[in-house]
Amino acid sequence: MASMADEKQLVKEGVRLARWRMAHEKFSFADEFRIVPRSLKIVAISLFLVGQIAAQIAYFCDRKEDPLIAFVAAAALASLVLGFLLMLFGYINRDAKRRGMNSTLWTLLAIFVPYAIGLVIYFLMREPLPYNCPECGTVVNARFNYCPECKRNLRPSCPQCKREVRLEDKFCPYCAQELTSTHNTSPEKDPGPTASSPAQ
Repeated sequence: MASMADEKQLVKEGVRLARWRMAHEKFSFADEFRIVPRSLKIVAISLFLVGQIAAQIAYFCDRKEDPLIAFVAAAALASLVLGFLLMLFGYINRDAKRRGMNSTLWTLLAIFVPYAIGLVIYFLMREPLPYNCPECGTVVNARFNYCPECKRNLRPSCPQCKREVRLEDKFCPYCAQELTSTHNTSPEKDPGPTASSPAQ
């Protein structure tokens, strides 16, 4: 029974973190592309250029007189796929590191688990990005309930319906309870059963 309860808690926490990422992490392709190591970008470009040169050489050496476009297209496709995979694995390595995860383990998992299953597992299971406490600016983990520096409540819940709310909410989106007085609550300042506490 204890193991079932633990599994349910893990699933619940995983769902909560996934929702947290969707609500708080705003991604743009340009920003994410910047974390790919520059060396891998250079390698990807070099692969494309080498592939095009190899296609030209293969065309002139081919005895079947296939059209040049066939060689160029095949070389471009192969080099683009290989370059994309290299940059993707480089991205996973850097992304896992900035999220406080084992970057080597997750990179190897993404590379060697077949049929892209490792990639899917990584993007589903990766930790949320650390963020700054809205009270004191300390970098905190998304799993924290309270800021370790100023004790700011990082996972407030509605005092009326007990459902977790966002730090920026002024009213509970589920029952319309005013939340102004609950967001800055620290453990020592809890006034009683009506005070905000981390959702379980």
